[in-house]
Amino acid sequence: MNASNLKATIWGSCGSLPSPTSSADIRRKIKHALLAAPDEGFKDEATLENFISKLPHSIKGTYRANTSCVQIIAGTNDCILCDAGTGLRDFSLGLPKEIGPKTYHIFLSHLHWDHIQGFPFFGPAYQAGNKIIFHGFHPETESTIRRQMEAPCFPVSYSSMLADIQYDIADEGMAFKIDDVLVTTIKQQHPGDSWGFRFEKAGRSIVYSTDAEHASDFDEVSYPFIKFFKDADILILDGQYSFEEAMNSKRNWGHSNHQTAVKLAALSKVKQLVLYHHEPSYSDSEIADILEAAQADKKQLSERLSTEDVFPIEILSAFDGLKLTT
Repeated sequence: MNASNLKATIWGSCGSLPSPTSSADIRRKIKHALLAAPDEGFKDEATLENFISKLPHSIKGTYRANTSCVQIIAGTNDCILCDAGTGLRDFSLGLPKEIGPKTYHIFLSHLHWDHIQGFPFFGPAYQAGNKIIFHGFHPETESTIRRQMEAPCFPVSYSSMLADIQYDIADEGMAFKIDDVLVTTIKQQHPGDSWGFRFEKAGRSIVYSTDAEHASDFDEVSYPFIKFFKDADILILDGQYSFEEAMNSKRNWGHSNHQTAVKLAALSKVKQLVLYHHEPSYSDSEIADILEAAQADKKQLSERLSTEDVFPIEILSAFDGLKLTT
C-alpha cells in the first residue's frame, strides 16, 4: 500500500449487543439464493463463487454480528483500534500466532458495555511484554474496565492480564498523537457522553463517530460536526435507526439515522460514508433497506443540485470484515 494511505477494517458493526445470524436467518438466505439460481448450472467451484459474489450482501452475508470495534491501519508499528466491543476478540484471533510484543492503542468512544465487553476476551492482554493503552475522556475508564471482570460477572480476574495496561485520560478538546498519526476529537450527544475521533496522516483522514445524536440545526454551516468531518476520506458514522424512529420513539437515545448521516456527509464533502452501529433487532434485509434509502437520499440531493459532483461519493453499510481504503 502507498505509505500515505490510511485503511480501516471493521471488526464489529452492531450496536447495543451482539446479534449473530440465527439458523432461521441462514435458512431464509439459502432459500433466496437458490430461488435466484435455477438456470445457473454450476459446473465447478469457480462458477458457484461467481454466482455468490453477485448476490446482495444481505443474502450472502450479514450486517450484524459483533459489537463496536474498528481497526485503523496507518503503517505504524503499533496497532490502533476504536472501541473494545466483541469485535475486539475477532481482531485478536486474526493476529499472527508468532507475533512478538506489541503496543495496542484503544480509543474508547464511551463506556457503555457494548463498547468494552470484548476486552476480557482480548488475547494480547494476557501476554507479558505487550502494552495496551486506553485513550479517552471518561475519568472512570479504568474502574469500569476492571469491574466488568469481577465475580460473579466474569471467571477470570483483571489481575490475570499480564500485559502492561495503561490509561491515557485526557481533558475535553485535547488531541492525541500515535507516531505520525494525528488524532483529533469531538464531544458527542449521548447518555453519559461519547467522543468521536478523526485520524489524519499525510493528508488522508478517517473519522470514527458512533453513538451520537445530532441536533435539529445540524445543517447550519456553524454546526461543529461539519468542520470535524470536513473532507474526510472515510466517515464511519452512527446510523442505527430509521429517520422515523430517530425522530419519534428513539429520540434522545443518543443515536443517529441514515438521512441525517447522508446530509452531514454531503455538507462536509465526505468521500465515503459508512453507516455503522446497526440496530440489533433489524434483519439484514431491513439494514439493506436503510442503505438503499440512504443512496436514494443522495440521488435526490444530486437531482436537486443538478450536478454529478455530490458528496458522499460512495455510501456503504458496515459489516464485520469490511475493509476500507482512503
